[in-house]
Amino acid sequence: MPSDNAYNKVMRRQWFGNAPLYLCPLLARLALLKHNAYLPVPLWWVCCLPLAVAFQNCLQGTLCSLCFLCIPWMYKYYIYTEDILAKRLARLYFGSYILASHCWIFDWLFCKHISRWYFNPQGHAMWHVLMGFGTYFANAFLMFCRAQQLGWNPKIVYLVGFFPYVHIQKPKTQ
Repeated sequence: MPSDNAYNKVMRRQWFGNAPLYLCPLLARLALLKHNAYLPVPLWWVCCLPLAVAFQNCLQGTLCSLCFLCIPWMYKYYIYTEDILAKRLARLYFGSYILASHCWIFDWLFCKHISRWYFNPQGHAMWHVLMGFGTYFANAFLMFCRAQQLGWNPKIVYLVGFFPYVHIQKPKTQ
């Protein structure tokens, strides 16, 4: 049985592994607010960050609950959005979260068996990567929806033909 000190060190490293997933939407919001744009990051992201720091044992549970709380909101926007590329962003968000949860559960249930394989697929590491992409896709989709509500003429554009981002053209005001 590991000592409490060793356990706390592992959990501290676990927090630093998950920190980008929590901080990415907050930093994106700050960057957009600096340029008088708006990215609708829910207030509970800001409220749950200190909770995640305080209760480091619940990071995956906290992130999963945030994702599940976001699903009804995303579904509402998905129904009213007519842009095909924006709907594809929402499907990428949902698909990456489903695939990430499958990777994590598969790794958690079969860890002892997988560790003996010649090639270890690293399900937990894939969880981190896919959750990061899912967070980006969700924020991009919500930014598209908010810009559309404000009448800013948003478009989904692909960087290098692969990585989607939202290009916004604000109407010129006089």
